[in-house]
Amino acid sequence: MQPKLEATGRMASLVGMIVDFCHIMNAQLRFLGTARAPFSVRLRGRAHVSGSGEVVLGEGVSLNGTIVPIELVTYESGRIEIGEHTFINYGSSIAARVSVKIGSYCHLGHYLFVMDNNQHDVVRHSELPPSEPVVIEDNVWIGSKVVILPGVRIGTRAVIGAGSIVTKDVPPRCVAAGNPARVIRHLTELD
Repeated sequence: MQPKLEATGRMASLVGMIVDFCHIMNAQLRFLGTARAPFSVRLRGRAHVSGSGEVVLGEGVSLNGTIVPIELVTYESGRIEIGEHTFINYGSSIAARVSVKIGSYCHLGHYLFVMDNNQHDVVRHSELPPSEPVVIEDNVWIGSKVVILPGVRIGTRAVIGAGSIVTKDVPPRCVAAGNPARVIRHLTELD
């Protein structure tokens, strides 16, 4: 019985390596000519990269575009930078006219929306307001269906609750939630 279990374990390991390699190749093919993606980037499903700006993905970035594709949109002078080993879930949309920077080891929930520009003025609808960079620091966890508006900085190890609309900075090591998002708890070293 033992040899049969070992053979099954080796087969499962081999299948896992083949699937992982397929995700790496999917990323390389989908991002070819549209984004800088090292060979360690993994993409399950689809991602759409559009615009004439720059998209830079760090080592070990993992994207899950299985149910709904992930969108990365950059305008002429825009730059989206995603740090090492960050995970982005399906349906997320990130748009940069100037800069959206996401740190390393972040976990971003599905249907996340990040933008550095409101796309039109509130009063004069045909005018484009100035862009304000968005920065999400390292080890941030963001729940599903969160909206992050222009000019926001989310501090290291912060947690943003699902469905929140982040309109202003969130300090490091805090839990923020709501519309508009507000700090509801400070994390301790034990958290």
